[in-house]
Amino acid sequence: MSILIYGLNLLVLVGLVWWLWKQNWNEKLRPFFFPTLLFKLACGLLIGVLSFYVYDKGDTQLYYQRALLITDLARDQGIGTYLHYLFFNDPTGTPLQALQKPFYESAWNMPRLLSVPMLLTNGNYYISSLYLSLFSFAGLCFFVNAIARYFANTAIPAVVAFLLFPSVVFWSSGVLKESVVLGGMGLLLGSSLYLLFGKSKPLLYLLLAVVGLYLIWLVKYFVAVALVLLVALALLVRVIFYSAKLAHIHWLLKGMALLFLFSGIAWLGTQLNPNLHLEALPDVVYQNYQVSLIASQGKPRIDFPFLEPTYLSFALHSQLAFIGMLFRPFIWEAYNIRTFAAAFENTLLLVLAFGLLRDLFEAGRIKWRYGYLLLAVLVYLFAMGVLLAYSMPNLGTLSRYRVVVVPFVVYLLLLCKTNSDLLSYLFLVRQHQPEEDEPAQIAAD
Repeated sequence: MSILIYGLNLLVLVGLVWWLWKQNWNEKLRPFFFPTLLFKLACGLLIGVLSFYVYDKGDTQLYYQRALLITDLARDQGIGTYLHYLFFNDPTGTPLQALQKPFYESAWNMPRLLSVPMLLTNGNYYISSLYLSLFSFAGLCFFVNAIARYFANTAIPAVVAFLLFPSVVFWSSGVLKESVVLGGMGLLLGSSLYLLFGKSKPLLYLLLAVVGLYLIWLVKYFVAVALVLLVALALLVRVIFYSAKLAHIHWLLKGMALLFLFSGIAWLGTQLNPNLHLEALPDVVYQNYQVSLIASQGKPRIDFPFLEPTYLSFALHSQLAFIGMLFRPFIWEAYNIRTFAAAFENTLLLVLAFGLLRDLFEAGRIKWRYGYLLLAVLVYLFAMGVLLAYSMPNLGTLSRYRVVVVPFVVYLLLLCKTNSDLLSYLFLVRQHQPEEDEPAQIAAD
């Protein structure tokens, strides 16, 4: 019976892959579809093998064990009880009631989501992993396809950043929260681009954006809030500073209006979870920092010896936090294969950063056509990167958590001429140079 269930699920997966392949992908992306998909699926399986057979620990085991308890509800108490718990997160009257603490009920959201493929696969971890990896891949492909459509000369950098960069692919695959987060992020941001620049199927893209946002909220609420603020900031800057109807208004008044409106939206975002309340946020972040320090004794970490639970202290340490988040561990800090791989990748990021600095000094001032998008992304990257460094200074864990930041950094770094030329050489492609009036162009001298 189990073999039949496994076979049926593999056929379903093949069908889903075929359906994805038949979608209207940009021609520049099609050659990368199957290589990047296989890379993604393999990474998801590798996470399971490493967790169960090499390290015998990890979050993926915890999610799997809890998901098994949830699927037992369907077998022992009926599908109705299972569906009630799945949609309402209410363990009342079930064996989970004694296990799921009210304050930490969100910790069960990932197992709840995992229980769906687990129920379909009769509890098979690895086939469930394939489902999650495929969802993450589909969401990111959707986003990359939107980038390729509206910013055609940046298609290859987007593929490299979101579908090929090793740590991004590895840590957003398989039975991990990041698989859901990046898949949902792809749906949210891809739909936002289609709604912003396109005119067809607005209801479909709005629905996809809501679904993506809800999935992110379930597993990492703070990332969901940050992404909403990213989209909101881009829209506000576009309406206030790029609208011809408001061109006669002084820029200072526009800036004040932007600050007022964005601050209001940000404040509303902080009210969605007690940990995000402005009066509680510094203490929450600082406590996470202290706990992580204790857990990472003797391992590479980002130290802030003078950090205090105040916004002023966070601001003063922010540059060190962002640099540490992005470029550490350095190559001389590696002590095993995993840290060496992370350090090698960080060295590559450092090389790309130097390429960007070289172009900035040579090109001088650059006029950005889509400056509102760039501004919003940069604000998101810096704020999220700094908070991650404070909350999780252990470099091993941070290399996983930072996947919500790194692909955007890689994408932006690959847009400068030096790095773009290197990328064109490596992929043996000639990226066309758009004409001045082509809407796909991001920047012009």
